[in-house]
Amino acid sequence: MSILRVKQWHGRGLNAASARFWALLRGTITDNPELFLPVACLFVWQFTAIATKPSVFACALLLTLILFIYGFRVLGTTEWLRRLGWVSPRQGFWLYSPIAGLAAASGVWWFARIFHQSLGRLPPPQRVLLASFSGPMIEEMLFRGLLFSLIFELLRRIGLPLTAAVGATVFLTAIAFALSHNDRHGPRLYATILTGIAFGWMRVRSGSTAAATLMHAVYNLVLLLIAMLSGA
Repeated sequence: MSILRVKQWHGRGLNAASARFWALLRGTITDNPELFLPVACLFVWQFTAIATKPSVFACALLLTLILFIYGFRVLGTTEWLRRLGWVSPRQGFWLYSPIAGLAAASGVWWFARIFHQSLGRLPPPQRVLLASFSGPMIEEMLFRGLLFSLIFELLRRIGLPLTAAVGATVFLTAIAFALSHNDRHGPRLYATILTGIAFGWMRVRSGSTAAATLMHAVYNLVLLLIAMLSGA
């Protein structure tokens, strides 16, 4: 066999292997969003957290945009995502959720002023990006998605009425959400519990963790902007 034929055969083998790999990856992404979406969220979250250099931050922006598009496209496409509440919200809540996020941020700002609490300084750009999308997405899928579903089903199975089960689930997930943050004492803890209840309320009223994610993202972004303006 000539050297030319060996190279051609080797090239065809590499092309076939590459095609199989991309087909497998494409199939995983399109056919298993319940697996790929949480993994993609974690990857983008971790990548964004270390995006201190301008070139890396630009990649983080691109990855965040891709995650945003993908997350929107797979809304309600599998039973598992529907159980997590990752579905399109009820009519009007794509509008109501950012308004609620703005209102919640204004309430926390007012709360902080009453108790003379600082909102802190504006974090670096990668932290702003993280807090404005991938962070809220992960937290809402975990607390108002997975944990919410588990607690609610448990309470219903032990015989708690629907309304009581919903209220208890919202409160318990808000407590877990607050305890997962660094500020676990004083007014900051209470403020985080209240915002957790607000995100839970959005989850229940809209029927969607995606709406709660949007509310959470707007809430974080507005507080960061307030911190920036206050420090100016």
